[in-house]
Amino acid sequence: MRYTGGEALVQVLKKQGVKAIFSSPGTEWAPVWEALAKLHAAGDKEITYYNCRHEMLAMSAAIGYAEKSGELPAVLLHTSSGLLHAAMGIRGAYMEHVPVVICAGESIRFTEGEDAESGRGWQWLHSLSDVGGTTRMVAPYVKWSQAITSRETVCGTVARACQIARMAPHGPVFFSISKEYLQEEAEETMPQIPLPHTYTSPDPKDIEKIAALLVDSQNPIIITQKVGTNAEAVKKLVELAEALAIPVFESITQDAVNFPREHPLHAGFDVTQAIREADVVLAVAAITPWNSQRTAPRPEAKIIFIDDKAPYNRFPYWNYRADMILAVEPLQVLEALVERVKAKRIGASDRSKRFELWKGKHDQLLASWDNHIQKARLNKPIDPHCLCHTINEWLPPEAIVVEETITHKVSIHRFMRRVKPGNFVMGHAGGLGTGMGISLGVKIASPGQPVVNLVGDGSFNYNPVLSALGFSQEYHIPVLTIVFNNGAYKAMQSAHLRLYPEGWASRTQTYYGVDITPNPDYAQLAKSFDAYGEKVEDPGEIAHALGRAWEAMKHGKTALLDVILDPRDPR
Repeated sequence: MRYTGGEALVQVLKKQGVKAIFSSPGTEWAPVWEALAKLHAAGDKEITYYNCRHEMLAMSAAIGYAEKSGELPAVLLHTSSGLLHAAMGIRGAYMEHVPVVICAGESIRFTEGEDAESGRGWQWLHSLSDVGGTTRMVAPYVKWSQAITSRETVCGTVARACQIARMAPHGPVFFSISKEYLQEEAEETMPQIPLPHTYTSPDPKDIEKIAALLVDSQNPIIITQKVGTNAEAVKKLVELAEALAIPVFESITQDAVNFPREHPLHAGFDVTQAIREADVVLAVAAITPWNSQRTAPRPEAKIIFIDDKAPYNRFPYWNYRADMILAVEPLQVLEALVERVKAKRIGASDRSKRFELWKGKHDQLLASWDNHIQKARLNKPIDPHCLCHTINEWLPPEAIVVEETITHKVSIHRFMRRVKPGNFVMGHAGGLGTGMGISLGVKIASPGQPVVNLVGDGSFNYNPVLSALGFSQEYHIPVLTIVFNNGAYKAMQSAHLRLYPEGWASRTQTYYGVDITPNPDYAQLAKSFDAYGEKVEDPGEIAHALGRAWEAMKHGKTALLDVILDPRDPR
């Protein structure tokens, strides 16, 4: 059958299971749009095209969609300029192992006089092509980067890109394609390249060794950071912790809900003291389990890392001591460990004492946090801990939370305890400015679940806000955005004061790169896109404002609450 390059690209993506294309429009993609229009006119609606108005929005929406749906999306970018706009999101997908197929246009020909109607050489003529091409620009932050070098290799290259993106460990891939190849027609058969399946299982000898260490230990601890991206793995982690009465800490950077926050064995987020006393440390999907500048395990302690991404070669420096590293998918290891541990005879009295010890610590920790709520619940400006507590009480049980704050992350993790494992998504993949797009992608993947995007006002300013609100309006994708507005880039000020607590900035109250002044009325932006917008300054109004936003969302409208917070750093 004869296909244009644009038709061939769409057909291969379809065969490879791609159901969503996110794009910020570029002139080179007309052959693809024509192919999609032809497909849809024939009644084939398997692939949905999302017009994103900004490259960062396209990339971040694809990340959110991939993370929540488990499916492979495609992103079309406008040559080098579009690629540069999306670069931070691409790096984020690379660091977070998110599979995305990314492609950018090129121009390889320039002709004079006789070929004006074809549009050949458009990018060349307008300085949109680069020496060496776009593949070298993105190569450090993708698994695979390739230029399509002929019309004959379009199908095979696109299929191979999809295959590599899905191979473990997952990650983004990139290919460039010229407009000329997209326009050209050729006779061809679609390649039959199967979707890859990776099967991994831990060595039974390693499982036996780890199980024996845990059973025989007097003071074991578990630390995790990302196991919560897989809800089934969390269930197995709970089983393992309960079987041996082992406390579970979430690491210094929590990227997911990794353990039920109200479980008696949830030991909080500060492992500084516990790791100095532990005799066995089990780090499960934890890249940075503790702050090695502040604390360290004792020399005789056994340290075990479990993660199919270990030893984290994407980081230039990773200096954690380890006695064992199992580079196997955590769910596989946890299932095997639970089975092996339960097969052993374990002293019930020892487990009972340890359980009661850590239950007592857990209860004290929660009581200390909740005590603050009682003291500050009516404070003006609004206390961020109280805001998180109120959101938690309102939050629908099936809600998905996307988090893109910095200074308020601690409050969110302490007080938003109703968020279930698998329903918490990190909204700053690779840097700030991706949260709104990620939340929209998550909503596309989970249309039946409410999505709540928590964003600091500094992060909000980095986001393509107008594009995101327009996207939500165009495709009727309602998301609730709550702006944690303390009027500043508070992380900047806190970092400055740690270095110069009595310096000139402190003495004169002159801080550079901190204040967001004058403070805009962000709620008005939402109203410009027929969304619900409200500024909240009274703590007693938070719950009512959430209710009004919820009503708007039920009618298909996006909502934005601009909550004015105490400007002090809550950490």
